[in-house]
Amino acid sequence: MTSIAQAAVPRDIGVFEWLFDPGSWTGSGGILTSLWDTVVLCTVVVVVAVVVTVPLAAWLAHHRRGELTSSWAVTLSRALPTFAVAGLLVPISLRNGWGFEPWPILIALLLLALPPIFLNTYTGIRQVDPGAVDAARAMGFSEWNTLTKVELALATSVIFAGVRVAAVTVVATEPIRAFLGGDGLGRYVRDGLGQNNDGLVIAGAILVAALAGSTTVLFRLMEALALPEGVRRLSSAHDR
Repeated sequence: MTSIAQAAVPRDIGVFEWLFDPGSWTGSGGILTSLWDTVVLCTVVVVVAVVVTVPLAAWLAHHRRGELTSSWAVTLSRALPTFAVAGLLVPISLRNGWGFEPWPILIALLLLALPPIFLNTYTGIRQVDPGAVDAARAMGFSEWNTLTKVELALATSVIFAGVRVAAVTVVATEPIRAFLGGDGLGRYVRDGLGQNNDGLVIAGAILVAALAGSTTVLFRLMEALALPEGVRRLSSAHDR
């Protein structure tokens, strides 16, 4: 994926005039192209984070292992500045012939997405009612079935909350990619600053905020659909 310079936008054009102009959305330098680049990158980051983190955190929590080490690792990864990490990885990527992107920003965003997913998965499994776990074992459930059919099911809501936080954080942070030679919705903020065009900067910020808000709604819908029927009935009974 390569960066395409945004054509100069008149400074006196209104923010919404530019946003609602069909010409702003189409073409190789249009909003739809940049939106697609952002969505693809953020989706890859979140999917990889989930695949790597949820099984590990669930296994550790089920066996009551690695709590101290995990907390240190999560704290350390949260302290890493995403822009600095991506900036440090750019020379490495260039030296190996991988270009400015997507690897530096992908790795930096992945480090950003891992902590909330890991923490929520670990906490969600650990907080499952021990009575439910003991009952499953008394019924002859294996450790694998106890984890997958009882603990993960009861922790679904907490895990999805962590994934939702990670996804929104990734979407909101991804625009820094444009300042490292990439594309995505952040290009409008970057190019607006370069052209001294406040309207383009604001329009870019609106696009990023809209995508982040849409991401929140999407993951809430996914959570509602993924929640097991038994857990949903149990939650409804508790709410009465």
